[in-house]
Amino acid sequence: MPHVIEPIYNKNIDDALADLYKAHEFLVCRAKDKILAFSGAEMNAWGIDSKRITVDLRCNTRPSLIGKEEEKLFEVVNIAATVERLIAAIEWFKSNYHLLKIRECHPSTSDEVDENDLVLQDENGVIVARCEVCDVVSDNANSNNKERKELRNLGCADLVPPDEIKRYICTAPEFAIALTRKRRIWATKHYKYEQFLVGDASDTRLLLINPGN
Repeated sequence: MPHVIEPIYNKNIDDALADLYKAHEFLVCRAKDKILAFSGAEMNAWGIDSKRITVDLRCNTRPSLIGKEEEKLFEVVNIAATVERLIAAIEWFKSNYHLLKIRECHPSTSDEVDENDLVLQDENGVIVARCEVCDVVSDNANSNNKERKELRNLGCADLVPPDEIKRYICTAPEFAIALTRKRRIWATKHYKYEQFLVGDASDTRLLLINPGN
């Protein structure tokens, strides 16, 4: 089944970034064109019709990563936001690690069994980092059980694995602040976070998952 943005496997980090930038720009431009062209419906059906706006992704200049021919506008917006966080994370990893290669990257899929949104390896093929990416617009740490899902996807549901792999949650500042609040009952948790500011314009945060006290 095709994805809006297809997964990336075993690719040089610079080449992967270039492909992601192209796919993101294409999605944003197609979505913006659709929004501008949408004149709306009658007042009593505006919300109903707006939810059903479809973005046409068919184009001769469509980047190779774009797998679908169309998608709902709402979903395109969500994917664009996730990809923006993802790109910021990859740029940070590129600057703070060395000789990295992308083993797998899933820009528009979620909760795949035994896979993560981003997996990075060194020059010897050894996994050095796993990352789950989410643009959660909430200051509630329990929002939609998202933290629990991300911990589970990273293999940290019950404990932080005692290996050399770094595990990160990449997210929005609102959610990062909620997850790292001092007033959370940390004594009952098997993990704690170390927060990194990625430095992009949207203040993306990376939370490194460490074993709790």
